[in-house]
Amino acid sequence: MSRAERRAYERMNKNQDRYAVPAGPGARARMERMRAKREARRSARDLSFTRRYVTMSLLSAFLVGLFAFSLQWSNGPTVATIVGLVVGLLWLGVAIGLRLLQQRSANR
Repeated sequence: MSRAERRAYERMNKNQDRYAVPAGPGARARMERMRAKREARRSARDLSFTRRYVTMSLLSAFLVGLFAFSLQWSNGPTVATIVGLVVGLLWLGVAIGLRLLQQRSANR
């Protein structure tokens, strides 16, 4: 489509809502089916302990523990190690607890 054709097409359709539902009954039915599928996918979220969730939880717990370790390094390496491990384990416990609460609320 040339530039002139595109401009003419845009002028012709400038007052039309491009996000409006199509007028035909077949198109409306198709849009309704698509919306129902989207809602079904959204409501059927997987709240189990998937490999991705476990990996991200472990990685975030490691990074938070490393951050706590680095903040406590001036107090000595043993104190810093203990603080880093405790903070990392607490972070992991919170992540597991939140996932369990999500599963519990989804089952109600």
